[in-house]
Amino acid sequence: MTDNLNQLKIDFIEYLLFQYEFKSRISVWTLNYLKSSLQQAERIHFVDSIVNNHVTLTLATIQSNSNAITLQTNTQLYKNSNEIFNFIANSSFAIDIKIDFGTQLRRERRLDELLVAQLLQSPYYITYFNDIYTIPLSKHKENTIIANLQENIDLSLQMNDKDLFYQLTQILNIFKHRNHNSTMRD
Repeated sequence: MTDNLNQLKIDFIEYLLFQYEFKSRISVWTLNYLKSSLQQAERIHFVDSIVNNHVTLTLATIQSNSNAITLQTNTQLYKNSNEIFNFIANSSFAIDIKIDFGTQLRRERRLDELLVAQLLQSPYYITYFNDIYTIPLSKHKENTIIANLQENIDLSLQMNDKDLFYQLTQILNIFKHRNHNSTMRD
C-alpha cells in the first residue's frame, strides 16, 4: 500500500475525531493510536460492508443506537471494553473499521472517497468489491472514475505492470456493471 493511501486514512481519522462525537472514550483512544504512524494506518481498512472472517472494529457515534465499540475477531466478540484497545495495541492483525454514524441525513462523503481510494490503491481490493455497490455516486462522478480507470489501465499496459492491469480491469468491470445496473433502474 502506498504512503499516500495511508496518509489519506490518517487524515480521515483526524477528520472523524474533529467532526464526530463517539459514544466511547475507547473509540477515541483507538483512533488516535491507529493514526499515530503510517505503519499503523497500513494495517487498517475502512469498510462500508463488513467482510466475514475479518477482524472488524465497529465504532459508533452518539447518533447511533448500536454498541459504542465492538471488536469481532475470528474467535471472540468484545463489546464496550478496554480489552479492545489492548488487543489492537498488542497485535499486528489487519483490521477493518466500520463507523456507525447512526441516523444522519446524508452519507459521509469523505468516507465514500476513502472507500474508492482504498479500492484503487490497495492490493487487497478483491476482498472489498462489495463496497463499490454501497457507495452512492453521481453519474458524473461514476463516469469520471471509469474514465480514470481506463486511462490507468492504458498506463499499466505501457509500464508492463500485469498486476496493476488485472486489478484496474477488475475494478473497471465492476464499475461498468454497477453503472449498467443503475441505468437499468433509471
